[in-house]
Amino acid sequence: MISYISAFSVLAATVSAHSWVECSNHDNSLLLPWMQGNSTLNPPVIIDPEMPWYANFCHGYPRNKKNPGDWIDESTNYSWDIIDNVFNGGPSHPPNTNACHPTQRTPTYQPNAPMASAAPGDSIKLFFGGNGHTRGSNVPGGDPGIVNVYWKGAPEQEITDVSEFTSANLLATGGFAGESFSYPADPNIKTPAQGLVDKGNWLTVKMPADMAAGRHMMVWVWEAQGKPTWSTCFDVMVGGSGSGSAPAAPASSSSPSAAPVPAAAASSAPAAPAYSAPAAAASPLPALPSVVAAPAPAAPSAPVAPAPAAPVAPQAVQEPAPSVSAKPKTRACKAPRKRKVEFTA
Repeated sequence: MISYISAFSVLAATVSAHSWVECSNHDNSLLLPWMQGNSTLNPPVIIDPEMPWYANFCHGYPRNKKNPGDWIDESTNYSWDIIDNVFNGGPSHPPNTNACHPTQRTPTYQPNAPMASAAPGDSIKLFFGGNGHTRGSNVPGGDPGIVNVYWKGAPEQEITDVSEFTSANLLATGGFAGESFSYPADPNIKTPAQGLVDKGNWLTVKMPADMAAGRHMMVWVWEAQGKPTWSTCFDVMVGGSGSGSAPAAPASSSSPSAAPVPAAAASSAPAAPAYSAPAAAASPLPALPSVVAAPAPAAPSAPVAPAPAAPVAPQAVQEPAPSVSAKPKTRACKAPRKRKVEFTA
């Protein structure tokens, strides 16, 4: 463990990028085409899936996640900085190798932010913020790294320590930017200061076909240069028989003339009691909470992608003014703590 912690301390001086799972079962089949279409307008119009008026596209949440969320509060009090916590700073900062943030170490959920549900063979799509790092900005080596999902392989089993982030427990893996959308297309634009907009990053996780019914605890981990950096813990309630496929993405990427704007949810939610483990008998798949249906988008005035004859630019999708709890458009990662790195044989 000493060498493991020493390796983390080397990265600690350079890593200040951060991200966490906002939604553990996200449907981007409508949002992604709108994002793509609006990016071609002059000027581009940003669609940010994290905004509370798009909450009806989220069908599952991480542990203790609020809905609507507060990006500023979550970046400090919800995201789990593994590198900072495993750093051995002596008596004043002993190493903490917990896999999850203190608020995520039990299966506790807010009343309006339930855990995800799935059936064996189904897929869920995790949504997390790019936060300006999708093209490697502020990440060691300029590489955005990978995201992994770890799972113990059975219901009611918890991953509690970073030492359990092993290949034996690996359920899914993909690039941090593997399922993402960012613009402009110029790959040399790598930072928000240069004009990068990266509001959508996803990872598709397929449930095993023989997955047992019950609550399955999982951990999403962002890894840079082969080392875990940030984590989010969540659960999936499994039951029934599934289709074995995720929601299909639409064939067209054109932008509609207007985006649905559901009424914003309350800015706070009462604390929820901790989840109680089910009895030995397998629990059936609970019904998903009803979701406010988004109104059908109006047909675009012209396709976003240019045709041989120049099309008429589609109308911009206007987002409502952010509420008081809405996060600012410009987000700065916290500065890393300066530490003295000590290696122990």
